[in-house]
Amino acid sequence: MYWPAGEAPGSAGLGGPLAVGAPAAVSAPASAARAGGLGIISPALVRRRVEAVGTGGAAAPATDGALATRQAGGLATVEPIAAVRGAASSGLAARFRGYLAGRPGHVSVAMYDAVAGTTAVYTDPAVAGYETASSVKLDILTALVQRAGASGRLTAREQALARRMISVSDNAAASALWADVGGAPAMNAFFARLGMHATTAGPGGKWGLTRTTGADQLAVLRAIAYPGTLSAAGRATVSSLLRTVIPAQRWGLTGGVAAGVAVELKNGWLPRTSGWVITSLAHVHGAGRDYIMAVYTKNGPSMQSGITTVQGLSTLAWKAARSSTSAG
Repeated sequence: MYWPAGEAPGSAGLGGPLAVGAPAAVSAPASAARAGGLGIISPALVRRRVEAVGTGGAAAPATDGALATRQAGGLATVEPIAAVRGAASSGLAARFRGYLAGRPGHVSVAMYDAVAGTTAVYTDPAVAGYETASSVKLDILTALVQRAGASGRLTAREQALARRMISVSDNAAASALWADVGGAPAMNAFFARLGMHATTAGPGGKWGLTRTTGADQLAVLRAIAYPGTLSAAGRATVSSLLRTVIPAQRWGLTGGVAAGVAVELKNGWLPRTSGWVITSLAHVHGAGRDYIMAVYTKNGPSMQSGITTVQGLSTLAWKAARSSTSAG
């Protein structure tokens, strides 16, 4: 949980332990329903566009004129789909789009299937950037581990803070590590190194107001899940910490995933005056499947509504993911 200055609720039943990310008040449906008691009204649904790309740069079939969204100078812009990099699963992107047409709020979702080698991305361009809330804690951790170099080892102090930041989503620990890594300037440099051109670090110490897209956050998840950006030791450091996330915060991209499959994830949740922000990042691997996924929602009417949206997208992704044990 992340509370920006001046937006922490007082008597809405959300103060105290929940405000600092304590586990007991987060994931149970009853507490989520209570969290939805702010009386926030979601804005009307707007026209959405699919962001997806065909293999080799060819435009994939898509609706809405096959347009993709980008951010430039803080503004949402539209560009031809062929300009977006990567391979894509346009079928899954269309299913994301169809599902979200019936859901409140705005969503940016991206999924990379390592078995199929495809990427599906869907972003609602009605808003310029999606707040990360506490999911940025995974970005902070990844930046720290990258700075550690080949050893991938954090100092004893950093390790202790990182465990609190990841396992129970402790905000004080995140603020300390945000400062350690160099704050917004250093995080913006980290995002640039990973090619995350639609991501901007939150100003000052407001790390939870970092703005991003699902497609951009795949870069962080790739760095953690697959060789390339981080050393093997560094990737192991991050993965081991993600496995400590407490059961009460293991919602979202666990939705629809078969029992026994590993889901290494970090979630975020934040009530704002315009509605709820619910975010989820995950590496899902097991039962022949291997994929990474990022979902960002905003302006939802309640915490539970946002969680439901993420879980529905997760179910679609799990069903669509290619299995290495399947024929063809």
